[in-house]
Amino acid sequence: MTDSATMGHLDRWRRASWMLMATATSAVIVFSAVRGVRAGYEAVNDNALIELRGRDVLTADHPLLGTWSSASISSGIDVNHPGPLLFDLVAAPVKLFGGATGIAVAIALLNVAVVWLVGWVTWRVGGATAALTAQVVTAGLVWTLGSELLYDPWQPNVLVLVFWLVMCAAWAVAADEVVVLPLAVGAGSLAMQTHLGYVFVVPILVGFAFARVIIRRRRLGPGRFGDLRRPVTISVVVAVVLWAQTLWEQIFGAGRGNLTRVLIAGTVGGDDFVAAESSRTGITVGVRILGAVLALPPWWGRPGFDSSIPSSTWVETSAGRVLDAPGLRTFGPAVVGLVALAALIALAWRRVRRAGEWKLDAGFQLLAVASAVGAITVIITPIDVLGLSPHKVRWLWVIGAFGTYMLLMAVLVGLREDRRRATVGVMGAIGVVALAATIPTHANQAGPVIFRATYDSIGDVRDQVEDYLVTSPAAPSAVVFDAGGIGFAEPYTVPVLTELVGSGVEVFTFDSSFARQLGPQRYAGAGASALPVVFVRVGADALSTPPGAVRIAFHDGELTPFDPSNVTDRAVAVFLVDPP
Repeated sequence: MTDSATMGHLDRWRRASWMLMATATSAVIVFSAVRGVRAGYEAVNDNALIELRGRDVLTADHPLLGTWSSASISSGIDVNHPGPLLFDLVAAPVKLFGGATGIAVAIALLNVAVVWLVGWVTWRVGGATAALTAQVVTAGLVWTLGSELLYDPWQPNVLVLVFWLVMCAAWAVAADEVVVLPLAVGAGSLAMQTHLGYVFVVPILVGFAFARVIIRRRRLGPGRFGDLRRPVTISVVVAVVLWAQTLWEQIFGAGRGNLTRVLIAGTVGGDDFVAAESSRTGITVGVRILGAVLALPPWWGRPGFDSSIPSSTWVETSAGRVLDAPGLRTFGPAVVGLVALAALIALAWRRVRRAGEWKLDAGFQLLAVASAVGAITVIITPIDVLGLSPHKVRWLWVIGAFGTYMLLMAVLVGLREDRRRATVGVMGAIGVVALAATIPTHANQAGPVIFRATYDSIGDVRDQVEDYLVTSPAAPSAVVFDAGGIGFAEPYTVPVLTELVGSGVEVFTFDSSFARQLGPQRYAGAGASALPVVFVRVGADALSTPPGAVRIAFHDGELTPFDPSNVTDRAVAVFLVDPP
């Protein structure tokens, strides 16, 4: 084989390498989802709400907003995440395959699509080398999430890879690949609507990327803006379509629209209820958080996903109210780590600029903007009675991953061709190792996945509720659902509620905040007092049937009261009480 033929073969292999890595990553995601479903995966807690609202799509209870947000706790006003796009995405699979399977299928397919779109946008910017390097970082993020979060719909988890796509797409736009703008707007809209934590960082990043295009093109000659018309027009259409439901609720919904509520929550606070006491994170704790995720081991890797921002409580001391966060990195090492990281990035950025790599320069500029916005957001984020909440700032892990990506790309700048090929080969091998390490079952303790031990009991109870509704002539067609009586953030009640809705039962609630989870149409009116009441009990309470109640489902298990620190297979019962 001639030297030119050998080089041609190597070039073809390099062009295909990112696709091979994307295929392997997709296979790991699909394998994890299939294994999880076969092992008895159930949508519990907030995930069951996502299933329920997915079932509501294109029905009389069609959702116009996302789920109720925990930001309500510190602001004193009920607010929802801005939009229902996540429900729209899971709707068809849930209706086709059923609740748990449909959820797993929908989220796995979403993440697979993200993997390939990341490859496409980075290939447009920097060719095969940029695309393969991006796939290596993607494999790292997949490993960080662990197998059981790769098909998990909980908003902070499902948005990790989505926001990674947003950052890569924003870089592509900043590097003048304006054809990617509609994708950046679409993926950014999904992130913003699904979780309030993205309402600042996404529009600032996409806005910066587009502004950079405008500024750069002003230096060019005639016709410099001609090719912007089509992608900008498509982006506007995408934005209008994706935000139409949210805007409809804001304009035509009853009472104060949710966007108004979000504005009130972020400024003066509301008067729906007495807000729980909270404090801003502040500079000191904010620096400790930033250092823990971005600058100190294990950085954005799996070992820190649960522990970099640990559980915490407020403690009253003689010096006043202080945050007790054992395990959070102290201020000194965090500062040293952040300074060292900033110096490393500055040196890499300088190398890129000296090499005339203006597209990588755009990436470093985007990284600087993301880091600044991230730092400010962390510092002003409220810490409520629940303590530190890593789910509010899960985008920090992605900013860290993007920083790693830019550093890797800077390393490749100026290397001889043979050394560059060898370095890319080593990175590809690291990506394969990360994917192999993702295959064994691993569940980060982030979100409803912490309740995995309840899957069997919840699945059993749901089956019994379905059987009762199908076979019993006394089964009601409408009920009031009482979600209280077990404890905070428990996994049992919402899956039962979801089963009722999935079986065609009209469900109502007297709790106005819960109605913002279920949809305003389900807030109980005066006539609801004549409806039977359904409620769930666990532990010893599941054994005793209250006066006038009928137990319609029962799973035998431990009789201890629910305790979120000790999730186990407890006794669970569903009761139905006829109206007086």
